[in-house]
Amino acid sequence: MIKRIISVLILITCASVVFADGNFRYSLLQSFMYDSNIYETSKDLKSSGISSTQLFLDYLSKIPNSSLSLGISANTGYNAFTEDSAKNNYCNAGLNLALSNEYFKLKNRFVYTSEQANNSLSERSERIGNEFVFNARTSNKKMFAAGIIASDEYNRYIKEEDKALNRNRVNGGLQFFYNISSKTSIFVEDIISSIIYENNDINNSLENSVSLGIEGNITPKVKGDIKLSYDNRQYEKTGIDNASIFGYEVKLFYEPNNVTSITVLGDRKIEETIYGQNRYYISTGGNLLLNRQITQRFDAEVLFSYENMYYPYGAEKREDNFYRVSPSLNYQFMERWFVTLWYQFKNRKSNISEMDYSDNVVGLNVKFTF
Repeated sequence: MIKRIISVLILITCASVVFADGNFRYSLLQSFMYDSNIYETSKDLKSSGISSTQLFLDYLSKIPNSSLSLGISANTGYNAFTEDSAKNNYCNAGLNLALSNEYFKLKNRFVYTSEQANNSLSERSERIGNEFVFNARTSNKKMFAAGIIASDEYNRYIKEEDKALNRNRVNGGLQFFYNISSKTSIFVEDIISSIIYENNDINNSLENSVSLGIEGNITPKVKGDIKLSYDNRQYEKTGIDNASIFGYEVKLFYEPNNVTSITVLGDRKIEETIYGQNRYYISTGGNLLLNRQITQRFDAEVLFSYENMYYPYGAEKREDNFYRVSPSLNYQFMERWFVTLWYQFKNRKSNISEMDYSDNVVGLNVKFTF
């Protein structure tokens, strides 16, 4: 099913590109990094130099004789490690497609990578992921509006030891909006999700999420959305405890002036796992990104990130706290040339000592656009 959807989207996109009036943008990114702990272990640390070469393509256009906007972004690259290159070197690729107008949005995101899937893991995992999302709503020019949302998320791991995580999640639901203005809405939504594993039916479940939120212009200078939810998950196998949490999702962008921006992201949700007796863990966290333009060609930014991961089952109920700090300096030294110097510190503290690790990475990026 996923392959068919991807094939249809690619065909539609290629046909649209032929008739659409837009511009292609390309960029080549070369990164040089030194990582102090590439396996993210608590002891016997292995460091490595890393060279990463990435090619990006972006396309954005209005399709003639229609209200449709088309967006495409694609990337491919190769990552080379000085430490055990036969084991650690890998390729990556991605393809994002978006088609939208005033009333609907259709998006598909495909990724092939060997990066770790999330902060709960430390080993890199070769995998394929695809997410298809369709969202439609009636006009926001009236006081009340209604919408539907449907999505399909597919995760497939290549290595045999990771295949127990292969799964497909199908989501569908309804949304109802009260439009305070043409740019701000209060909404409620109810989304039902079916999660089916290929090789691990004990994790199969049905989840219902009921949410209340606000989106658009939260204040004159703050844009984004805030959503509070109650998530209830029921597992198909009898004798297995169900899961329920009060969750949230925050996406906010604040621009106090034309040289400073602040981005806040956060969520609390149920995440998939096969760790020990656990079928899920509860993730609670957020990111804070600060950006400041110093001169016309020079800007600085810093990212702060935190996540708590709580596993409810087992003799020792595992609980991890993950911290990340990453400052960077960006400089445009010629019209099409950009350079970034950056540093990243990651630390995971756990009540199970062997899950602890710290990692330092320093990097230099050189980007050329054409």
